Amino acid sequence: MSINQSLSRGLRILEAVGMHGPEVGVRELSRLLEIDKSIVSRLVITLAEQGFLEQNPSTRRYRIGPRAFQVGQRYSQSNPLYQVAYDELHRLAEDENVNVYMGVRSDTEFMYLCSIQSAQPSVFRINTGATGRLHTTSVGKVMLAAMDEAALHKLLPRLTLTRLTPYSITDQASLLADLRKVRQLGYAVSDEENLVGILSVGVPIRDSSGKVIAAVSSAVSKDRMPVDFMARMVEITERTAGIISGKLGAYPGAAFQQFEEPAIAG
Repeated sequence: MSINQSLSRGLRILEAVGMHGPEVGVRELSRLLEIDKSIVSRLVITLAEQGFLEQNPSTRRYRIGPRAFQVGQRYSQSNPLYQVAYDELHRLAEDENVNVYMGVRSDTEFMYLCSIQSAQPSVFRINTGATGRLHTTSVGKVMLAAMDEAALHKLLPRLTLTRLTPYSITDQASLLADLRKVRQLGYAVSDEENLVGILSVGVPIRDSSGKVIAAVSSAVSKDRMPVDFMARMVEITERTAGIISGKLGAYPGAAFQQFEEPAIAG
């Protein structure tokens, strides 16, 4: 099957703007994608005309446009997992006053399929459709821990273990040790590793075959966190993930014994 080169390049440009934005110039896109500058220029003009990119008139650089956002929103809201999980995730956020997220892995990162802000005053907001790091978030750690050893060791060299906070894991040995702990406990913790002052707990979501297909996390600001709330966070997040997994036909109580490849091809 032949591939349409212009379409392929246009999609690569969209992906690059999303990854390297908020705004990216034509010259930078040309360098990143190793595509001739004149070709990039023509493609970004076309994408902008269709609303998938938009140009900042002051900087002449490009950012993701409203059409791309609309398509992403339709994907998440039409996804069967989103439809099954949304009410439970919303209930968790409202009842326990925590921020709630659900993510699926996409190669070297993951996508937030659902993001629900609680009533707690907070400075951290993550939009549905945004991407997150695998090594610094509780959702990401769950997805890594759910991989088999061969696939995990193949992926690790491709991960950029960026230090986002003073507490981020930045070497493979430490990350592997943390993932072993995740498998033992059945849940992951990100303690100020992704954002300073933020604690989150992540738990796997399984389908009817027992495979981990996603993860749900709850997050709070540590300075507003009640004393001894950590155990409660684990309990409520596990309960919510269990309900969602049950709706998908999963057998209750499974540990990290069955693994899967990425839910979305990268």
